[in-house]
Amino acid sequence: MFDQHQHQHQQRDLRAPIPQRPSLRLAASAEHQTNVAAHLTTRDRWLARMVAEHRVLTSPQIAAIAFGSRRSANHRLQKLHTWRVLDRFQPYIGRGRAPMYYVLDTTGAHLLAHEDGLDPKDLKFRPERSVGIAYSLRLAHLMGVNNFFTTLLADALTNTTQDQTVTAWWSEARCGRHFGDHVRPDGYGRWHEAGREIEWFLEWDTGSYQLSRFVSKLPGYTSLAAATNIVTPLLAVFATAAREAHARRQLVEHLRTDPQRQALPIATTTAEHLRTAGSPAHDIWLPLHHADGGRHRLISLLSAWPHLEAPTSSADTSGTEPSPVPRLSPPTPTPPWQPSELTWNPR
Repeated sequence: MFDQHQHQHQQRDLRAPIPQRPSLRLAASAEHQTNVAAHLTTRDRWLARMVAEHRVLTSPQIAAIAFGSRRSANHRLQKLHTWRVLDRFQPYIGRGRAPMYYVLDTTGAHLLAHEDGLDPKDLKFRPERSVGIAYSLRLAHLMGVNNFFTTLLADALTNTTQDQTVTAWWSEARCGRHFGDHVRPDGYGRWHEAGREIEWFLEWDTGSYQLSRFVSKLPGYTSLAAATNIVTPLLAVFATAAREAHARRQLVEHLRTDPQRQALPIATTTAEHLRTAGSPAHDIWLPLHHADGGRHRLISLLSAWPHLEAPTSSADTSGTEPSPVPRLSPPTPTPPWQPSELTWNPR
């Protein structure tokens, strides 16, 4: 049982002042990092690692997966920004006001490197490159993918009475390092619900490119399945219902001439279905070759693909990837505390 008195004592200890947002030189100093490290909670460290892995998360996304409210999230994010654990920007959207977007900053990169036993210099972290995602043409695509997974994670965290959890979430960059010889998915995920588990690759359509580009990736997925003897479903989210319908026609035509078509289970949905349902776990998925039963829940797609073997392990398959380039260890896909603890400041 959580000791409230002990928690209050810990919070008093954290009130030692830290200077206002330091210069880059000071942010990289051992003195500043030692001071900041003493103030960081388990949640802060997990969040910094999540931002490092997935490049950018918005304040609403962070609030949904790590805090009990937007107010408490914004209060803590302000401190992490002041200490240069995270940096932030607010894109121009033309109408209304965009939320804050958070990326890793110098102090955060150095502290995570030390946690992993790495020399921060070997990471070659550059804060201007980190915040440079603000000007990338791929920002909307990246935010769509990250919102897909944070929404799924938030669904599992809020439905505490159900047996649901995200057991894996890989970024596009990490997928590229593992599967790039065959294909570069936009993400990889694994979902556990009611004693069953499903894994998938994700393709996210922004509506800004030709659908033939999406279809051209299918041979890579089938060659990966053949090379690994692991059949991993492909989930595709399209910008509009019209694009989904058009894509499904192209997919059926392409797979008709592919002798390995049964090796690649595919299901589709739209961004509108995601917004309406509120979570990718809900009944929004339409299998390509078993559409007569209508749209399925994420976990129920297993019934449309009875030939699929269960994932090899229920644990996150993150591990450490062999690489000559020093990299930060990926975070666990779910927070290192119980959802009921979101109302207090977990350490």
